[in-house]
Amino acid sequence: MLILGAVCLALLYAAIFISGSTRPVIAPLVAQESIEYWLYDAPSEVAGNISLQYREELHLVYRKNNHQPIWMDHFQLNKAGNALVKSLRHTASDEWKAYRYRISKLQTEIERLSNQPKHAAAIDVLLSDAYIDFAQQVMNNELLPNNGELDHPSFKRVASAQGARISSLDVISLLSQSLEQGKLYSLVSQLVPSHKGYERLTNELDRYQEIADSGMWYPLEITQPLAKGDRHPQVPRIRWMLQSYGDFHQGTLDWLKPEKAKQDPLLLEQDYKPDDQRSIYELDSDTVAALKHFQKRNGLKQSGIVDAITLERLNVAPYFMAQRIALNMKRWRYLPKHLGDRYILVNMANYRLDLIKDNESQLSMKVIIGREKLRTPVLTETISTIVLAPEWNVPHRIAKRDIIPTAKRRPEYLKQHNFKIYEGWQQPSKEIDIDSDIDWQGFDSRVNTYRFVQGPGEDNSLGHVKFVIPNDQSIYLHDTNHKELFDYDMRALSSGCIRVEKPLELAHALLKEQNWDKALINKVVEKAQTRAVHLKDPIPVYLMYWTTWVDDNGQLQVRDDVYKRDQIHGESHKLDSIVL
Repeated sequence: MLILGAVCLALLYAAIFISGSTRPVIAPLVAQESIEYWLYDAPSEVAGNISLQYREELHLVYRKNNHQPIWMDHFQLNKAGNALVKSLRHTASDEWKAYRYRISKLQTEIERLSNQPKHAAAIDVLLSDAYIDFAQQVMNNELLPNNGELDHPSFKRVASAQGARISSLDVISLLSQSLEQGKLYSLVSQLVPSHKGYERLTNELDRYQEIADSGMWYPLEITQPLAKGDRHPQVPRIRWMLQSYGDFHQGTLDWLKPEKAKQDPLLLEQDYKPDDQRSIYELDSDTVAALKHFQKRNGLKQSGIVDAITLERLNVAPYFMAQRIALNMKRWRYLPKHLGDRYILVNMANYRLDLIKDNESQLSMKVIIGREKLRTPVLTETISTIVLAPEWNVPHRIAKRDIIPTAKRRPEYLKQHNFKIYEGWQQPSKEIDIDSDIDWQGFDSRVNTYRFVQGPGEDNSLGHVKFVIPNDQSIYLHDTNHKELFDYDMRALSSGCIRVEKPLELAHALLKEQNWDKALINKVVEKAQTRAVHLKDPIPVYLMYWTTWVDDNGQLQVRDDVYKRDQIHGESHKLDSIVL
């Protein structure tokens, strides 16, 4: 009897273990009935009150899949389903468009999912509905922000020319093919950029959304600058912010110290008394170091002082910061999947250019970009020609706005600055004598054929080198005869082109494999004889605009939105801070 009892007890424990470790499943027939219910019986009441947008398309794709779930593995999301939910959430986080993914409803239903087949089927159908909308937007380049700006005359949009529009039927055809081939996850993965920069930003987006959802964030109310050793009831909140933002790095001996950053800042603030001498309210050296780190990655002076501009940056609500990060993530969609073994990358918001080779920066320099009313466009192109000692064919808009008014006031200006005037843009063109009386009235017409040309030399506005980028907006990289402008922090100063700090070094880096050494380049420049050199291997160039990005050290970098491109629905999400 004892042996029999022991056996029964062992079987009982085994049954309990098996039942506890076995996931509930949905039988294929039950799954089919549940999917069919939402598709045919209640397509306007999915999960309570959601109406399906693509009913006919969903009928087709589920019919080919035998009315079985696509995104669900019984009562939980499969790998592709998790990836899709993540992509939908990240895409909709900027609220740039009226996205129709119903992501909030989807997340709510996923969180409350129980072992009810109809509930799981509802989530699956809603995900398929959202997928069709999302995939169409991606494939039709509808998720590219800052597209079609009109700062510079153009006959076409900056983005690559659109082919035939991808329809919802095309999308479900691809979906059905991927299901048949067992490549659903691969299909979903291809809908988001594969670049490391994009993936790094997703982690920061998750960070700021978690801070916003925590309910613990609120802005600082500080009326005087705070420096090291100063005391204030909101110092614990500053410490909490810096810890949450990733600036408060723990040292090897920090475990010996009180966990200041983990204490509730609101309770500490409420507990503060004017004569309170506890160290928790003092701006100590650790917090000052964290402040400097925050200031550095925000492009601010690293003073370690809570001054007006630092307070303003600290007071940007995490909800708005998440929106900004999500919008910057979309800008990675301008780039091709493979950037090339060697390429030039310009981040306009950071005023910097990098020559990248094998994923490492070989040359880095400051740049000057177009001013706010003549913004440099986002471009992905190639440089195939470098012009040494270039002439400058002045664009009509610049001639009319700058050159002509100056020449009217100062007749000697054109000769002093080595300008010539020609009757047309065709070659050859008749030169106009600038010493004679010039009919300036004719130049004021938009359809005039007159052309201003500045000869090569020290005074040339393009400097000594021009890097030609094929585009119809007269945008290119070039040297400048005003080197002093690179000393400015805010360098949105040009008429649209990119002025580079180290043009001769960049030219040599691109031409050295064609037996152009520095001496030969300098010789051509010194003679002031224009020479165009064609690159045997044209180099890709990417003119991008990222106000937030994650650097190679894993730190979120934030810069001023000089072009006002981060504004959502025409409004700036910058909290008003108390002026110090």
